Amino acid sequence: MTAERDSSMQNQAYQFIRKKIESCEYAPNDMLSESLLREELGFSRTPVREAIGRLAQEGLVRVYPKRGIMVSPISIGDIHKIFEVRALVEPYALTAHHDKIDLAELARFSEIFHSYSGGGEDGEIYDVDDRFHETLIAALENDYLIELCDRIHVQSVRLRVLSGRLIESRIRDTMAEHARIADACLARDWRGAALAMTEHLRRSKESSLAAIMRNAGQEI
Repeated sequence: MTAERDSSMQNQAYQFIRKKIESCEYAPNDMLSESLLREELGFSRTPVREAIGRLAQEGLVRVYPKRGIMVSPISIGDIHKIFEVRALVEPYALTAHHDKIDLAELARFSEIFHSYSGGGEDGEIYDVDDRFHETLIAALENDYLIELCDRIHVQSVRLRVLSGRLIESRIRDTMAEHARIADACLARDWRGAALAMTEHLRRSKESSLAAIMRNAGQEI
């Protein structure tokens, strides 16, 4: 039972810190304190340290002995790699596995996208964004590709949050781009849906690069 409890605490600590990195509550280049994390979580040193080690392996934090823990920045190279993967996988899901896509769910998404008029809570908007892309990726039914998408999901979310904060029109544009993808799917125009997805990813990449260039240096 002790081993199970320790494993559960380690996973809770990992999920807690990872979510805050994902949402940019812990922003790129922020320095984190292990002692403060332990205090916030109410956990002992071991599960928090193991969680930090796991996050370091995933490239989300950098551990500097005697200095602290830094949330990893996002480089221009990271942006190119993330969108290279997404541009290969997500349009492919639409053209090769569209028979597995839940069109009733996409109809609900389309209604949300078309009714968007600005404002709203960021968390709710980003949740819709996540669920839309996850619905399309789930159609792959390929554990290797899905695992690959999961691996870059955190970085994609961080980029989206940062781009949305720095370019105010991006959220509105994203909703319109999502509407075009969903509507093409509902019309069973899968080639058109794939092209709309490719365009959406191109513009998202441009926004991410614009966000990074608005800050000094080559990382955010």
